[in-house]
Amino acid sequence: MARLRYYPILLFLSLILLSSKAFLENIYFASNSSFEVIPEKNIIDNQKEIFLIVRFNLDKDWHTYWINPGDSGDPASFDWDLPEGFIISEPIWPTPELIPYPPLTTFGYTDELKLLFKLSLPEQIDAINKFSVISKWLVCADVCIPQEGKINFVLSRGSSDNFSIQNTLFDDVKSSIPKVKKQKLSSKIEGAILTLDLSDFEDDIKDAYFFPYKENVIDYSITQKLNKNLDEIKLYINLLKKNKTKGLSGGILKTNVGDYEIELDSNFNNTQSTLNPEFISLSAAILFSLIGGLLLNLMPCVFPVISLKILNFINHSENKTQTSLHGFAFSSGSILMFVLIGLSVVLLKGLGMDIGWGYQLQSPLVVSLLIFLFIFLAGFFLLNVNFLNSLLSLSSNGVSTPSYMNSFGTGFLAVIVATPCTAPFMGSALGFAILQPGFSSFLIFLFLGIGFALPYILLSIFPSMLSLLPRPGTWMEIFKQFMAFPMILTALWLVWVLSSQIDSFQLVLVLLGISLIIFFYWLNQLKISSKVGLQFRNFIYLAVLVSLFFTLPTERSSFQQESNAFSDVELTKKLAEGPVFLNFTADWCITCKVNERVALKTEETLKFFKEKDIFYLEADWTNKNELIAKKLASFGRSSIPLYVYFPDEKSIPIILPEILTESIIKDYLN
Repeated sequence: MARLRYYPILLFLSLILLSSKAFLENIYFASNSSFEVIPEKNIIDNQKEIFLIVRFNLDKDWHTYWINPGDSGDPASFDWDLPEGFIISEPIWPTPELIPYPPLTTFGYTDELKLLFKLSLPEQIDAINKFSVISKWLVCADVCIPQEGKINFVLSRGSSDNFSIQNTLFDDVKSSIPKVKKQKLSSKIEGAILTLDLSDFEDDIKDAYFFPYKENVIDYSITQKLNKNLDEIKLYINLLKKNKTKGLSGGILKTNVGDYEIELDSNFNNTQSTLNPEFISLSAAILFSLIGGLLLNLMPCVFPVISLKILNFINHSENKTQTSLHGFAFSSGSILMFVLIGLSVVLLKGLGMDIGWGYQLQSPLVVSLLIFLFIFLAGFFLLNVNFLNSLLSLSSNGVSTPSYMNSFGTGFLAVIVATPCTAPFMGSALGFAILQPGFSSFLIFLFLGIGFALPYILLSIFPSMLSLLPRPGTWMEIFKQFMAFPMILTALWLVWVLSSQIDSFQLVLVLLGISLIIFFYWLNQLKISSKVGLQFRNFIYLAVLVSLFFTLPTERSSFQQESNAFSDVELTKKLAEGPVFLNFTADWCITCKVNERVALKTEETLKFFKEKDIFYLEADWTNKNELIAKKLASFGRSSIPLYVYFPDEKSIPIILPEILTESIIKDYLN
């Protein structure tokens, strides 16, 4: 009898144990997280559908990912095993949060994620219905750990009232689901910028962020910008450089006044053409590169070196064979150098680097090396330096050695000193070459070299044309020395460019390097006959050369201020007010500065802009600027100058010629 007294107690404890075991099947514990399924009702009757919550509880400050995880991560996945007739929906995701993890930006949920599923029920259901789900998810903090778990649960047939202890939980989860915006959102693409028109939303919007469903479309590293202007509210989102906007149909818009599931209008891709004019054809690009290469000979940084080759031709004018061979050697050197530059561009572009003609002048190190080169060449032009005679085959009386290798090297050197310059027609051709790399790019650089070498190729084929040039004489030495001054002026211009890239201390070091080169030439002019004296001078030569490397700048100034106010937001804002003239310029772009001096910033042009109510906007590319590089690429260009006129927001922009006059500006803008 005593045993029977304890029987109810044992039975009660057994029921508790069994129920707790059943409860534990609804939750799976993993390291740093747990996974559970919570049905809206455990007893079902005449319902057509019920909701389930799948909840992930994470350790403090750990996170998991949204359907689009951003720069890294994976969303949770689910493999359901359902009784016959039951249908489960895809997960309904709550609004994600921005989880920056420099240099990455991810989308997800910290500490907890509650997903909603809709379970459709069949007309006939069994008394007991067994379900299971296997989930895989990723949890991250300083490290990421993949998790996997399985849960079994049961739904029974029966009658019950509408009350459920989970009601409060489900209300909370449903409130975290973004509202569906029934009307499609007006959107457009301008260059590499996606613009969402939020004017139909509440005026109280102060901040907004767009989470796209499609991955690898927007640039997560660049802050999205909200602009409110009168009755317009627009959100500007940077797209990836190599984006594929096909399939970008919508996403989640998170704002301070609420979260919305939005669908973008299907025509938004068509507006991309407004800021992305068609590229020129390959044949036109080849023609432009040929003309641009020819005109490059007249650039102030190139002409002095070219003049030495002209002197070489004059000096050999009596020997037609040598004239032709020297001309072909020079042409081969210059063409080969252009081809090597082209191959380098294709290779670096293939590796994902932003590269183009003039990019190197955004590097203080390259600018400093060019300054030293031009000062070095200026000294060579002014002085009779014996050890440099072989470099360009020149003595005090002109060309003295028939070495064809010297002419070949001169061709190389001429292209190197040409790199700071961009001639007319080169911009379009280089844009085609660099933005569409491959065999086409190779052809563009090949024809640039052919255009550059064309005058010397013609002189080599038709040496009788040399009769049109003056006869050799003492004037050649005077002319050679005079050519030193364009070299010095080019060096001074590069010093001015460098002054905006580095701090004053590093600039003083570069000026010290110039002084060392001048000292080098002075030392070379000293009359030294003793063996010890010559050996000591050679030692000083070496010391000067080594010291030059220590005067080169190692980094940009940490105090450098970004003075360029250009942005797509600013451009869009000004376009809403009226027409805009956009000038892509840089301190190192000689053509840009000449155009500004003679055409763009004259009193007559500024008066014309004011009369037409045209806003003048500059995109200063003196220093590296990814936004400007992307904007250039949207016009099929990779170099400057570039001048674009926007009549209004909807019209296709007009690209002006690379060489401007006041009349050209008026003709294009009228």
